[in-house]
Amino acid sequence: MDAQTARRLQPIKHRFYAMRNGITADVLRRVGAPYRMIFGVNLPHLKEIASEIVPDASLARDLWGDASTRESVLLATMVMPPEEFTLDEARRWLATATSAEAIDLLCLRLLGRKPFAAQVAQECLASGEELMRYAAMRLQSYL
Repeated sequence: MDAQTARRLQPIKHRFYAMRNGITADVLRRVGAPYRMIFGVNLPHLKEIASEIVPDASLARDLWGDASTRESVLLATMVMPPEEFTLDEARRWLATATSAEAIDLLCLRLLGRKPFAAQVAQECLASGEELMRYAAMRLQSYL
């Protein structure tokens, strides 16, 4: 992450820190959440943070790019304007998703609303990867 992106994300990470939940973070670590940094912020609190941020595709991309932090990845799906979320970007985000939780939010908040959702679901279903097949199942439930 470059210095400019780090500066841009710093106030958001301060919010994550202020809303951290050590018990939740410990449980997520124990069950194998694939993130280096887990604050344990629950979804209602993430939605609260998102409600204070003007939807911004560039910020969402920066957050998604901070793949080592659970809350950054999840918040990215909440601040990405759906109308700016393209088919190519959907494919990239799915290919880099590392958890079922991220895929759930990605499908619910962004992909399920897109006209190309069925196409992406078929592509994911054809994949040999477990998370992609999971994404296909989740997407199909929104169609």
